Amino acid sequence: MKEYEFRYMEVKHKLIEQIKLLEPHVRLPSRNALAKQYNAARTTIERSISELIGEGYLYAKDGSGTYVSGERAPAAEYARRSAFRSVGLIIPDIRHDTYPGILRGVEDTTNRHDINLVICNTDNQTEKQASYMNKLIDLGIQGIIIVPAIIGHTDLDLFSKLREAGIPIVFCNRGIDGVEAPKVVSNNFYGAYAAVKHLISNGCRNIAYISRPAYSTSYERYQGYTSALAEAGLDMDERLVVFEPTFDTERPGYDSVSEMLESGVTPDGIFCFNDGLAKGACEALNEKGLIVGKDVLVVGYDNTGVCESMPVKLTSVKFQTYDIGAGAAGLLLDMMNGETVRSNKIVVLQPELVIRQSSHPAQA
Repeated sequence: MKEYEFRYMEVKHKLIEQIKLLEPHVRLPSRNALAKQYNAARTTIERSISELIGEGYLYAKDGSGTYVSGERAPAAEYARRSAFRSVGLIIPDIRHDTYPGILRGVEDTTNRHDINLVICNTDNQTEKQASYMNKLIDLGIQGIIIVPAIIGHTDLDLFSKLREAGIPIVFCNRGIDGVEAPKVVSNNFYGAYAAVKHLISNGCRNIAYISRPAYSTSYERYQGYTSALAEAGLDMDERLVVFEPTFDTERPGYDSVSEMLESGVTPDGIFCFNDGLAKGACEALNEKGLIVGKDVLVVGYDNTGVCESMPVKLTSVKFQTYDIGAGAAGLLLDMMNGETVRSNKIVVLQPELVIRQSSHPAQA
């Protein structure tokens, strides 16, 4: 038996002995207090408590704590609870952008706590999002992590339904107006600000912003873009700002930059909403005979595998995808286990700039 497993079983046994000495419905000490009492890692305490809840020794009250049960659940009931201890992850598309990293962060965290993970892809459609939420409620899911869809009308009544069912939720990447729940996000404003400031420091004065369609995240990055320009005393040229009209653009980034160049407007720097747009932008520049990293500097966002695969390696803002997923899962597990988590809690992670050839002439 591994040392960790031995330690975990030892702690769980001691907790059972402690619980037997307590009256029913007495609140258990906090996870931190128990970790200190038993000189154990918090993850060991969490796993022990999670199983003791499933076995009927304890029960959790959302936002209040963990309490001693009146009586133990029978073995059959324990088996049923254990088999269906599951959480849902609702994301736009597991294949693209930041979502594989977020998924891995959520999956690793839930796996450590023996919790099943149900993955739902919405394609950013609120209608599909609503359908999956109803299905998860019907399945008896015990918690949901959601990256909200942005295409279509969001049914806020569904979130009231979750609350009435006692199912906690945590938002990832962005929230939804009118729904108060904890969320884990990246500082999009700062990421964009750092990217544009970097371009300015390398001599750019006519900097374009090429973005996905307008929504909360693209606006936050736009604000970072404009703030960096204003700080440097540079006027913003509206001709250099493009919010693409749809998420289904055949050649994202490419058409926007091609049209900009054909209109007679040539930027010396381009900041793109994501790496996919940056790739298209670089292809358009190359077709016009402009050298990326020399004639025009380019910065993407998300620091995906695209960056190293391009002919001129792409500078990009590193989005902390794994940490966002793991952080969201950690908050959700706290709520499921009765820990107090403010409904308006926001965890903000700082992105960082990864500099490569596309924005650094000396390396081109």
